[in-house]
Amino acid sequence: MIEVEKAVENLYGAFSRYPRPVKVECCPCGCTKLDASAQLLAVPLRELCFADLTDYCHSAMSTQGSVDNFRYFLPRLFQGITEEPTDATSEILFGKLSCAGWKSWPDDEVRAVRKYLQALWLSGLSSFPIEEHLPAFTEVETLLASIAQTGESLEPYLQIWTETTVREADEHLIQFVTMYGDDFSNGRTLDWAFWEESKAQAVVLREWLLRPDTLQRIDRATHLLRRDGFEHLFKPAFVTLQNEAKTRQGPLRV
Repeated sequence: MIEVEKAVENLYGAFSRYPRPVKVECCPCGCTKLDASAQLLAVPLRELCFADLTDYCHSAMSTQGSVDNFRYFLPRLFQGITEEPTDATSEILFGKLSCAGWKSWPDDEVRAVRKYLQALWLSGLSSFPIEEHLPAFTEVETLLASIAQTGESLEPYLQIWTETTVREADEHLIQFVTMYGDDFSNGRTLDWAFWEESKAQAVVLREWLLRPDTLQRIDRATHLLRRDGFEHLFKPAFVTLQNEAKTRQGPLRV
């Protein structure tokens, strides 16, 4: 978690150029109360209670505030989603980066966001169960889907998974195959919930899962299968991936 903490501090530094807003405009239709953001502007950024930011996590730029408002709150938002239990949906919050066009921001801001995402991903891979260290994420799929929502290609993140050889990373892989391996049958890839909006990233994920080295890694790590009531799903899911790797050709069905 030390690298994540450093990455969060880097966010505070990179986005310190954005002053505390005097006011955050709300949608005039009434779906957001006019004073919804009042408590968010009453104290310095670092002193904000993350629980008070839940509504803003979901409505930033859609019904509350501007892109620059979001950039002001960004360090506290991503610190909170990293460190604290929350009712906020991580995939929605991470998707706000895409809504804000973050890849067109100044270079130091883009670098700070990428450094944070990569540090968070590595921390998640190295922690099992993941929620013990990252309470806002229930499993590695949640974290991966959140990163996909930013519009980033998953290739460098999956490469990090390949290169992270600690036991916890293998446990995540076994759990992922157990719960989602069957979703890759018949040329398919993940296409539900937030993955429906991240089809290109889901295709990258499929290609990585079906790589010979990934399949060999899964096979070597089968002894890590947890007896949690879902263990019966692992073998047929793994067979699905093996069969898909043998027969994959032609266009991918999404």
